[in-house]
Amino acid sequence: MSKFEFVSNAAAVRATLGRSISIKNSKMPGSSFATDPFACAVGAKLAVVPGSTCSQCYARRIAKMRPSVALGYERNEQALIEASLLKGADREAFILGMRDQILRAVEKTGEPYHRWFDAGDLASLEVLILINDIALATPSVRFWLPTREVKVARGFGKRFGQLADNLVIRASAAMVDGNPPRGFENTSTVHKVNAPLGHACPAQSQGNQCGACRACWSKDVANVSYHKH
Repeated sequence: MSKFEFVSNAAAVRATLGRSISIKNSKMPGSSFATDPFACAVGAKLAVVPGSTCSQCYARRIAKMRPSVALGYERNEQALIEASLLKGADREAFILGMRDQILRAVEKTGEPYHRWFDAGDLASLEVLILINDIALATPSVRFWLPTREVKVARGFGKRFGQLADNLVIRASAAMVDGNPPRGFENTSTVHKVNAPLGHACPAQSQGNQCGACRACWSKDVANVSYHKH
């Protein structure tokens, strides 16, 4: 029996999670989870650097224009950080609640894919450990986590080694037309003038949508290059 198969306080889980999992991102399949883009550690520094991949952050623009969205981002940020510090049954209850939300999204969309942080980024190593545990508890779903918090991602590797088989962390380049971070099996870059590196994201030619492409979720794809639009 999996350590995640247990009887939990469902009401407490619902109260903690609220509406954290979203299926409203029409550009990609399945579900996603967004946090506060103004809380990004590396992203906040890159946001003021011309030519960086964060200098025109769409999530920051949306948060400024739509206070209700910004509030949802902030609540998700707080919930995930607080959950990452839980122990024992409380932690397992949170993992089960997230698993159930993700699986309900799969039922609704027919797509067993989930993206972490279509806004925001990793807040800590503890959050990454929690996300890895959620992936372990949900083996039928593929998880993609793009991040510029490369120190956090490296910290996981040094401490634990292998990620869950169904979780792909893509360390993201800091600059447009820049090289991917070193030391990662899976990365992503953004091209504008230069030729794409590795797999060129096809979204530009198909309505800014993933379409049938699932390269971002595949550990077999070393680098995905997104066109700067």
